[in-house]
Amino acid sequence: MENYEAYYMIGGGLNAIGKLIVVLATGILLSKQRNSGTLLMFLGSVLSIIFSVGTLLLTTFSAQNGAQSIVKVNALGSILNPLPYILFAIGLLLFAAKQVKKR
Repeated sequence: MENYEAYYMIGGGLNAIGKLIVVLATGILLSKQRNSGTLLMFLGSVLSIIFSVGTLLLTTFSAQNGAQSIVKVNALGSILNPLPYILFAIGLLLFAAKQVKKR
């Protein structure tokens, strides 16, 4: 039997690295061009990290209350976790529209 825990840990680490790179990139972009689009992209990327950590912590603590509690937390997470990505996408759309207008 393979060690699936290692796969999950590696996947989680790669996910965290990707999110940190996006936060860094949007932070640089925000410092160069401060507008509503770059601000929304930065906020969305930061919130995605906060929501990921929050979901992880809530799932861990809810495990003490049984399986039904874990299911409730995961259901809530499935609704809340996409919100930062939607915020990022709106910011990217605004930023792209502004760049197209300049040309």
